[in-house]
Amino acid sequence: MDHNRYGLDGMPISCRGADCDPVTGLPFPKFSAAANGGIPYFRVILVVLMSAFVGFFAWQTHLLG
Repeated sequence: MDHNRYGLDGMPISCRGADCDPVTGLPFPKFSAAANGGIPYFRVILVVLMSAFVGFFAWQTHLLG
């Protein structure tokens, strides 16, 4: 048995994407929008916080005057 082509169950691995199990080849379950904890605009809030973090350190190192 070629271990690069077959999973532990002996079936060929057909799915090679990042959203698949590398052993069985089965795709991972898809999650709904509530997977982020139900927080609305989660990505927008995350980008704002990350920008504030970078801006604070730029200010502390006197890059912004």
